[in-house]
Amino acid sequence: MGFLVLNAMCATATASAAALALGDTDVDLGGWVDVWNVIRLDDDTPHEDPSTRFTLAFQATHTKRFRLVARIDGGFDGKVGDPRGSNPVLPLDEVYPNRDLFLDFDEVYLETFFESLEVRVGLQKISWGQLDEIQPTDHLNPEDQTEFFFRPELERKIGIPALRILGFRGPWTLDFVWSPTYTAYRFPNEKDRWFPPLLRIPSVVETSLGPLPTRTRYLDVDPPAWTLANSDVGIRLTRFWRGSEFSLALFHGFDKTATFGVRTTANVTPTGIPARPADILASVEIAPSLHRITALGFDFATPLWLLALRAEAAWITGRFHSTLLQEELTSGEGALLVVEEAAMRVARSGTAEQVDVPLGPSELERDMFQYGVGVDLVVSELLSEQLVGSTALAGTFLLFQLLEEVIFDHDSRLISDAVQHTLGFTYRQSFLDERLRAELKIAYMPNYGDYYVWPQLTYKVMPRWHVLLGARFIGGSRNQALGQYRDYDGVRLGMRLFL
Repeated sequence: MGFLVLNAMCATATASAAALALGDTDVDLGGWVDVWNVIRLDDDTPHEDPSTRFTLAFQATHTKRFRLVARIDGGFDGKVGDPRGSNPVLPLDEVYPNRDLFLDFDEVYLETFFESLEVRVGLQKISWGQLDEIQPTDHLNPEDQTEFFFRPELERKIGIPALRILGFRGPWTLDFVWSPTYTAYRFPNEKDRWFPPLLRIPSVVETSLGPLPTRTRYLDVDPPAWTLANSDVGIRLTRFWRGSEFSLALFHGFDKTATFGVRTTANVTPTGIPARPADILASVEIAPSLHRITALGFDFATPLWLLALRAEAAWITGRFHSTLLQEELTSGEGALLVVEEAAMRVARSGTAEQVDVPLGPSELERDMFQYGVGVDLVVSELLSEQLVGSTALAGTFLLFQLLEEVIFDHDSRLISDAVQHTLGFTYRQSFLDERLRAELKIAYMPNYGDYYVWPQLTYKVMPRWHVLLGARFIGGSRNQALGQYRDYDGVRLGMRLFL
């Protein structure tokens, strides 16, 4: 929903929550309602209606030994371009939920505490790693990508049904997570605001045979069976030492990144017209593909003078990387030859045919190494005095981050380069006695010149009523994951009312 700054201010919601004591059980209930609208800066991009979202947060603690936690979201999603009228509850096994009226059980779990052990069962989110937004060691939760990356990372995460066991011994922590079933990431439908242009196939494709009409269907995922072999498991061992934190993580399970398989057929029908004896229609089916990966990673965070230094790295094997679908459809000489031969047969026989069109792969399996480093600074009152002679800068947060991805045995057909760099910058500061909060996030990918600039302002009109003004400016190559949205700039106006 894009309320990054507002979510950072959720302490207000906790303070205003209803607290009840029922015998040995303490109950806290809170929530908020968001309303917003997006003003497109390019009328050629898909339309988006005003949206609203409510969030209910519930927590019940019994004898300080058991805790039940639930967070439920619901409302109207204006990004959905052609909603399917059905049960509003968002399922865990659909990539394209395609509901404008929705109800989402974000997290629902039961937690119990022992002297050196915590056990959690239910629908939950797990965050591993140290970097901001993208963590190479964090693979357990799929993400809701119906608004690309323009939502806070924790908001993008989809809760998974899991058993989580946390064990503590001195400076050591062992985190074990087992999820018994597949949970799908969420993706925008083809008529939604943020459906990726790279997945769109033109209705007419220019080929060496001339214009080729196409019809494209976007199929949902075929969920795997509930078996032990199809479950996910993750283990993270953490050591705290002199104010620093070091972790080693292992994950094996379904990859949560979005990749797609493609099947193409050509329907060739006779026309009886000598100048054009056969009509050709290409039918393209695009469906999410499932792959299992193994990731071994390491991360650490440590204070460094006035800064905090964070670093993270992971080796990932079994990952599939996407190619450009449009190029595979238009450049395959073997595929065009199959279509041409079918057209000649149909012209001679007068009998319609359907033939499989052999295209190049839409994805290629390659091992990769992903790593990053970041430094952040929170300006203290003393540092602010030294810099500007007052406390005006106190509380300012600055983050600089570099993330790199290395794809081994790289193929020129892949969308990503063999070595890909992403630079990130975040700035946050509060003004007017914490009533006004400013944030700026910038990402830049020098490989392709892709970038986004994401400023936001939040003003606390009253303790329970906040208003937001934000914007998104995107640029870069149309053939890249970020640059494909270069025409999707917009301004967002919204407000949040705490209950």
